[in-house]
This record gives sequence, C-alpha cells and structure tokens, in this order.
Amino acid sequence: MLAALADLVLPVHCGGCGAPGVRLCRTCGVARPVRVALDGLPVLAAAPYADGLRAALIAYKERDRRDLARPLAALLAIALDLLDCPDARLVAVPSSAAARRERGGDHVVRLARRCGRTATPLRLARSVRDSAGLDIAARAANLAGAMRADGPRGIPRAVLVDDIVTTGATLLEAARALRAAGWTVPGAVVVAATARHASRAPARP
Repeated sequence: MLAALADLVLPVHCGGCGAPGVRLCRTCGVARPVRVALDGLPVLAAAPYADGLRAALIAYKERDRRDLARPLAALLAIALDLLDCPDARLVAVPSSAAARRERGGDHVVRLARRCGRTATPLRLARSVRDSAGLDIAARAANLAGAMRADGPRGIPRAVLVDDIVTTGATLLEAARALRAAGWTVPGAVVVAATARHASRAPARP
C-alpha cells in the first residue's frame, strides 16, 4: 500500500528507457546470460552491459535510483542460480570509502543482500585510481595487491558479487585476496558484462 501511494506521489519510470509505471521494463531487464572465464575464475553475468540495462545500472550507481536495487538484484539472482553454488556466502567486491560517501552506501552490498547470505571479509588495503580510461594492463597494475580479506568463519566458500565485469581485474584481485585468506572461490556473479565479454556463448542452466 505504501509503495502504491509513493508511486502516485512520485510516479515511477523504467531506469533504462523511461517507460512509465515500472522500475525496469521487460525489454531493459531481460536476462541474456553470459559466461565469462577469467584465468580460472568462472563468472556468470545476467546480461550484456548495453542499451537499457546499461542506462539502468548507471542510474542506480550514479543518479540515486535506489529503487532499481530490487529488479537489478533479481537479474543477479538469475546469474547466481546458473553458477549453482547454493552453499556459498556472497561476498561483494568492496567500494572505496569515497565511492560509498558519494553514493550514500555500498551499491553492490545492497544487491548482494537481496540475493542470499552475505559475508563482508574483503576490504581495500590501499587507495586505487579510478579505473575509467585505464587499459587492461593498467587496471591490473592499479589493483594488484590492493585488497585484503579476513579468514572464513563457518562456511569457507565465497561467490564474488559485482555489478559489472569489464576487464575482470577487480574480480581477479578480490578472488586472490579471498583465497590467500583461506576461502574457496568457485566463481563470481555480476549483473552485466561489457562488450569485451558479451559475444561469448550464453550460459545454460
């Protein structure tokens, strides 16, 4: 009832294409799974990072469209089902303190918490540059050794969670840090994969 009342006062629109009455329409939010292999780390993306989904992710991250967390998490859950690691903890890739302040919290943690049991062992051990505009080698160098992790308590398996995979450098560094702390990392899930990965064969249940 409260959600319906809020929609009357502040009408919702699709975060991807602007269609009225829905937070993420069926066209912008359609699942088209992509399987990515990153040096031994299996990654499942719910869809390519393009068109309406790209616009919706930008709106969620940078334009305070927190109402998109639910439909984006639903896409993430599809990728998680395909990865098929039901006994693993979900570990969000950490954001910097500056990014959390700017965005009013950790946008990836919000998605992960809607999908299952989470753990937060990962942290940034040093500052890193903004990865925008960096090539593959520069991204890898920027992130090398940047993360640390606490050891597992209870379940020792961790599935990494992020919003987008671009070069994969962030996920690989996160997996390295977790494994060094004693975690098993069977894979990672993301909402979307960039064009570098989008042509790969889609994942199958």
